Amino acid sequence: MTVYYIVAIGILGLCWGSFINVLAPRILHGRSLLTKRSMCPSCGHIIAWYDNIPLLSYFLLKARCRSCRQPISWLYPFTEVITAACAMVLATMVSDPFVYFCYALFLTGLIAATRTDLELMLIPVVFSLGLVPVGFVAAWADLLAISLTESLVGAIAGYAVLWLVAKGFAACTKREGLGVGDMDLLAGIGAWLGPVGIWLTLLIASCSGALVGGVYLYAAGKDRHVRLPFGPFLALGAAVYLFFGSYLLSLFFFP
Repeated sequence: MTVYYIVAIGILGLCWGSFINVLAPRILHGRSLLTKRSMCPSCGHIIAWYDNIPLLSYFLLKARCRSCRQPISWLYPFTEVITAACAMVLATMVSDPFVYFCYALFLTGLIAATRTDLELMLIPVVFSLGLVPVGFVAAWADLLAISLTESLVGAIAGYAVLWLVAKGFAACTKREGLGVGDMDLLAGIGAWLGPVGIWLTLLIASCSGALVGGVYLYAAGKDRHVRLPFGPFLALGAAVYLFFGSYLLSLFFFP
């Protein structure tokens, strides 16, 4: 596999990330994908093609709309870079185009869910539970590293585990700690990664969430009762397991 191939995949990944930047907000806000071209959310100005080049336009415009000069959200370049990075890493691991397409679809759901959760702390069902039937079909077609049975168990276990955690937290504190979107997302992850993937995903998500959340609350001087999105950490845990799961399991649990 040549460097040029990986770079080409990265460029395509940036373009796909740009598409996610259109897809995720429109589904989040209930707007049709068939409406007119992308526009500035502040002034409604239609974005010209030369201002819509993935990643490059963000820096050329100095993170501001050309028309109204309002700031452009950091979520746009973040989504594009993350998508490109995932596309390149996946390309080094998977050679079968059908398998690559399946896992790319899974990662698209994770990235879109991350973006919407960071924006409004909401995860549309299409990016969470929507992953479940697609995962079942991919497992049945033998395109995943798990069987259909493992996919079924993973989806059920993923939802059940977070449901039990949420109910236990609410009973002890009289407050909500996890949203239904997080449960739906872990169910979707379970359909693709199976029960072992659920366990390691949740472990990574909990550790990284506690670390990042603690640092954020301290640095921002926020109260510990402030709600923080958990979906991005679940997506991180799932991606880490997908890319490095076999290595982590052999290193720490099955030497």
